[in-house]
Amino acid sequence: MALSFTRFKDRIWFLFDGGLRRMRNAPHWVERAGYGGFGLMLRIAYHLPGAPMKPTNTALARILGNPNPTAMHHAWVNRMQLGLERMEMLRNGETEALDAMLEIPEAAKLDAALGKGRGAVLVMPHCQASIAMVRGLAARYPTLMLVRESKKDARAETQHSYYVHLGCDCIDVRRTPEASVARAVLKALKSGMLVVGVVDRIQRPPPDGVSYDKTRDRVRVEVFGQPVSMAGWPARFAGKLKSPILPAMAVQTETTISLELAAPLTPQSIETTTQDIASGLEAFLRSSPQDWLFLYDKQWTRVLKAAAASDS
Repeated sequence: MALSFTRFKDRIWFLFDGGLRRMRNAPHWVERAGYGGFGLMLRIAYHLPGAPMKPTNTALARILGNPNPTAMHHAWVNRMQLGLERMEMLRNGETEALDAMLEIPEAAKLDAALGKGRGAVLVMPHCQASIAMVRGLAARYPTLMLVRESKKDARAETQHSYYVHLGCDCIDVRRTPEASVARAVLKALKSGMLVVGVVDRIQRPPPDGVSYDKTRDRVRVEVFGQPVSMAGWPARFAGKLKSPILPAMAVQTETTISLELAAPLTPQSIETTTQDIASGLEAFLRSSPQDWLFLYDKQWTRVLKAAAASDS
């Protein structure tokens, strides 16, 4: 049976999380060794027979025209180690240091979008530094963060240990009734706030001829040349108030977290707007795949393999 990256991640989670908690208070060399050991485990997992990581990354490398997929994976692991370290900084309340790391090279785009007085929706893929970035963002702008905690209570409690230090309001969209989420988002936008959410949790597309599945709030879009479905909530909520939408990505270096912004989108139909969001995010995934946390998600594995096959 083929190995699952999701199952692998779930099985090591509690051992890993306990180690992270202890490492933050350990001597620096122990902390470095701990993160290095986790990185080594991911590098070894990449080469295990039947593991999905290597074929997924090879497919992406073919799409991007990169001749060295193994180097791409090593870069991904390095960014994950940075992201984990910064998440532990957040959990331990080292918020001033995180705030200082954030750079927004084109902050004028964000300021102009919020300057319209209708708030703005910032949409991202799952990035290695998504949550740590929001900490710095919330220190500068009034922010509402939409999060999706784990179904498992123990893991959800761990995730909450990060969110309490974000310095902004958070809503768990899994456990909060849809109507309550909608009211909170629309209220935030009317108040001129920035609503932040990740939107790369894709599914298979609706049936042929169906562009929008209203029951599931899933919109047919194309990414990497392949049909998928993406959540319609950004287009729905922004469309009600004509609020700008900004596709974005958090990109890390050894010393900074940079919030990269695409041009603001003006909401149109839910189908057109969601496709524009998907296209904007795809451009970021192509330029910074090492910062894309969801690279090895099973749905994206399917899409990337199909896209690589169609290119050959």
